[in-house]
Amino acid sequence: MAAVLLALLDAHPDGAAWARPWLAETLRTNLPGYAEPTGDLTLRGWSVGAAWGNETLVQSRPIVRGRAVDPLDDMLRTPASCVLAAFSLHSASRDGLVAPPTAKLSRVRRWLGVRVGGRLDPAAAAARRQALPGFLERQQVDRSDGELVFLSFLAELHALGGLRKTYAEPEVIRQALAHTAADPELSPPHTMMVSDGRTFAMLHQTGTLLSFEPPPTLTPAAGFRISGQSLDARRTHLLMHTPQPSDEAPHNGGERVADGVFSVDVRRPRDIER
Repeated sequence: MAAVLLALLDAHPDGAAWARPWLAETLRTNLPGYAEPTGDLTLRGWSVGAAWGNETLVQSRPIVRGRAVDPLDDMLRTPASCVLAAFSLHSASRDGLVAPPTAKLSRVRRWLGVRVGGRLDPAAAAARRQALPGFLERQQVDRSDGELVFLSFLAELHALGGLRKTYAEPEVIRQALAHTAADPELSPPHTMMVSDGRTFAMLHQTGTLLSFEPPPTLTPAAGFRISGQSLDARRTHLLMHTPQPSDEAPHNGGERVADGVFSVDVRRPRDIER
């Protein structure tokens, strides 16, 4: 089972529906199995989440038979500035008829996260679980490797004081991700997306990360909100991570993003900070 991770950032999500045709075309040309089965690959299921105000909302569809449901319906349902998604692709030749569990999002307080990577050493994972602060240990739901790496990131963020504030500073979030990446007990490399609704951050050590933005011809005309804040055309950013390295040029004007740790303020979704 392969997982493709997505992050949709929109500085003004109250008007996100205008971007649906562009999003559908981008997924159709870059996400195997989105439109129809591609060779051996089929889109088996997905998990979508967003931090909206003080709530974290997650919609998981681990197994989708037929395509009466469009994942874009789940992605655009909540008018949030940052939506995370994990799509699970099934290869019958590689995975067999019975696919392993799909990747899904984890959530704690206002934080969301999803991780892909190799399996953790069982003994090291058990030791890491015992080392979690009590309040995070109690947040375990499925006890998956992805959940453990996400909780370990939150433990690092807590040690740096980032959980004592409503919103942690982006540089503190990046530092916590860097500490997580360097932890030998967590068997790196990893790729993980996290968000508290205001900041999106990513640890990117595996696979290929692509960046997309709508072409100027598809963006709505610039305008102003009641507050006087400009609605510029660079308000939207889509990040897509695929597990395999790719030598092909991305479709729909995508650009490759270098490995490492970075963050994005969702109010300025095209500005990447490292």
